[in-house]
Amino acid sequence: MAKNPCQIPGAGAPRAKRRTVATPKQVAALIDEIPGPYKAAVLLAAWGGLRRGEILALRRADLDLEAGTVSVHRNQVELLARRSRFDAKPKTDAGYRTVALPPHVIPVLKKHLNLYAGATRLFVSSTGGPMPGDSLTQAFSRARDRLGMEGFRFHDLRHTGQTLAAATGATLADLMKRLGHSSPAAAMRYLHTVNGRDEAIAEALSAIAEYGDASKLPKSVTMK
Repeated sequence: MAKNPCQIPGAGAPRAKRRTVATPKQVAALIDEIPGPYKAAVLLAAWGGLRRGEILALRRADLDLEAGTVSVHRNQVELLARRSRFDAKPKTDAGYRTVALPPHVIPVLKKHLNLYAGATRLFVSSTGGPMPGDSLTQAFSRARDRLGMEGFRFHDLRHTGQTLAAATGATLADLMKRLGHSSPAAAMRYLHTVNGRDEAIAEALSAIAEYGDASKLPKSVTMK
């Protein structure tokens, strides 16, 4: 055949689903609203960009609060049909990573270690075993609904953190490392324009036009 008749416009080029981005104030409200054992999980998702399974698989040894980092070595997998859960390796080598945490996260993590963590695992159930994913999701959903954020999912916290990280000037390579993605296409799904970012770019461009050289711009007008 000279031409494949099975041609569908747009096929083969999937578009990422638009996700909700929370504001820093909304993230703080969620942390205030959710019960103590789950606060650290919200912080690690929003400000560290970790997936739910990565968070639930963390060990005490994965936190280095002096350096302000968390290291990902595994992912908690749950098979609902078999009612079982286990820790598995990350799907790709990029999944193994060490993420720098914002300083404001550290005090909450210290409190979590003292009050809620298990002997080895960072997140445990009321019986001391691995925390079920449903327990975290349900606690998050109740806190979210009380705040009027219906439809905002736990995974959207990860998306929120990476979008805000992009607004700081992080490069695609930076975001790939934080996300644990092995391809630029995957990391790009988390990049959206943050409110006010385009206006800041426009102001910086005008300043470049005035000064003629980006390297000579005053700090007050350079992009942050």
